[in-house]
Amino acid sequence: MSFEPDDDPLRSSSTEHYSKVGSLLDWAIVLGASSSIFFGFFLDITLNSPSYFQLFDNLVLLTALYAVTTATAMFIMPVVHHMLHYHKFDVEKYHLATKRYTLIGIICVMLAMYLGLGLSLNSKVPTEIAYGLALLPFIFISLLFIKIKALK
Repeated sequence: MSFEPDDDPLRSSSTEHYSKVGSLLDWAIVLGASSSIFFGFFLDITLNSPSYFQLFDNLVLLTALYAVTTATAMFIMPVVHHMLHYHKFDVEKYHLATKRYTLIGIICVMLAMYLGLGLSLNSKVPTEIAYGLALLPFIFISLLFIKIKALK
């Protein structure tokens, strides 16, 4: 086992830590902006809901709106965390906190996407079939993720 200067965490430069922080903040910026657009889409549908929407449709729409609101807040949290802990900044703690916030945000966006897809399919096919079909992209992504993880 060789200890090159790049391998030794004590000798790594502070610019390496700041590049990690910068890349994490880049993720927060992109995900926050995209979930904000998604929020606007759901807010517009909520305010101008079609006349054929029933109580169940409105509840699904509000649940999706709350999920995407939570996701947007979670994607903004790394920036807030950085601002609150700037004086005693620890890169590893920041990295773990950012991963946790991002995971919660991604789960909320996936929930909002599932509900939005199910709601749009609900206008064309019966409710059970609509929400069953809305699961297909997520099942496909999960199977692909499991396959990739098994290959490692």
